Amino acid sequence: MSLRRKISALASAAVLACMMGTAQAAEFEIRGSHSESVESPLHKGWLVFEAYVESASGGRIAVNISPAGQLGGIKDGLEQAKVGAIQMAHGDEQTLDSFYRPMMILATPYLFANDEEAQRFLHSAFFMGVREQMAKESGLRLLAAASYGFRCFTNNVKPIRSAADMKGIRMRVPPSPMSLAMVEAMGGSPTPVPWEELYGAMQSGVVDGQENPVGVALDYSFDQVQKHMTLDNHQLGLNSLVMNEAFYQSLPPELRAIVVTGAEMAAATEYGERNYQARVSAVGALQKKGMEVYAPNLEEQETFRQAVAGPMQVYLKKELDPAYVDAVYKEIADLRAAALK
Repeated sequence: MSLRRKISALASAAVLACMMGTAQAAEFEIRGSHSESVESPLHKGWLVFEAYVESASGGRIAVNISPAGQLGGIKDGLEQAKVGAIQMAHGDEQTLDSFYRPMMILATPYLFANDEEAQRFLHSAFFMGVREQMAKESGLRLLAAASYGFRCFTNNVKPIRSAADMKGIRMRVPPSPMSLAMVEAMGGSPTPVPWEELYGAMQSGVVDGQENPVGVALDYSFDQVQKHMTLDNHQLGLNSLVMNEAFYQSLPPELRAIVVTGAEMAAATEYGERNYQARVSAVGALQKKGMEVYAPNLEEQETFRQAVAGPMQVYLKKELDPAYVDAVYKEIADLRAAALK
C-alpha cells in the first residue's frame, strides 16, 4: 500500500473511531417529533432544546428531531411517545386532552385575558400539580408550554364582526370536542380537518374558514386561500414539549433538570417570536398580502363571549369534575387579582 493510501486509511479510521466514540459517549437518546415546518418558531425552539441539552449534559444526551410531520401528525407523535417508540413529542391545546382529559380546560374559549396571564397559570403551583397527575395517569409528562398566540377566525364568505355572523359558515376546527362545541354555540358549522389537510381543504372549498393564531396564518400563507380575518382571540394557542414519563424517570436527577431547562428555553424561544408576530408584524403583513383584517370593538367582542360562556360551562362540567373546573377558574381569578395589586 502506498504512503498516501496508508495516510488516507488511517485518517478514515480516525474519523470512524471519533464517530463511534461520540455515539458511545451518549448514554441517552431523545428522539423527538413535531409537525411544524423547519422555518417555524416552534422548530427554532426545538433546535435550542437540542443545542442546550447536548451541551449542558456534556454529550451524555443525544437529541434527534424529526420535524414537519415526518413521523406523522401531532396525535401520532404523542401516541408514539406514550408507548416509548420516541421519547419526546409536540402537543397542543387541542390534542392533549385525548391523553389526559383535564387538559381539555386549556382550550376553553376566552379562559385567559392575555398571554401573560396564561404564562402565570402554566407556572402556578396549581397547574404544576395537574402536570404531575398527567404524568402519573397518562405516561406523558408536559415539560414546558409556549403560547403561539390567540386563535382567530378566517373565512372566505364574509367579515365576521359578531357571533351572529358565524351562522352557516363551515368552519374548520381541529378534532377537539371543545372547538366543536364553541363553533356550534356561535351558530357555525364545525368541520374537523387534520392540520396536515387544512390548506387543501380551504383551497378546494371543503371548508369556508379556519381558526388559528395570526402568526400561523402568515407562516402558512393562508392569505392565498382566505379573504377575511377576525381578531376575536377566542382560544389561546399552546404548543408543548411532552416526554415519555418512563424515559424521564430513567434519567439521573441532574439530567432531568437539564431536560426541563432545555424545554423551558425552547418554549421561551417560540413564545418570543410568536409574540412579536402577533403584536407587531403578522397583521400588517397579511393586510399587505390582501387579507381583510377586522378587530371587533368591545361590544362586538362581548357577543362572542356571551355566545359561548353558558354552553362552555355546561360542557366542561359534564366532561370534567365540576370541582376541578371551579378550581381552575378560581386560580385564574386569583392570579388576575394578584396582577392588579
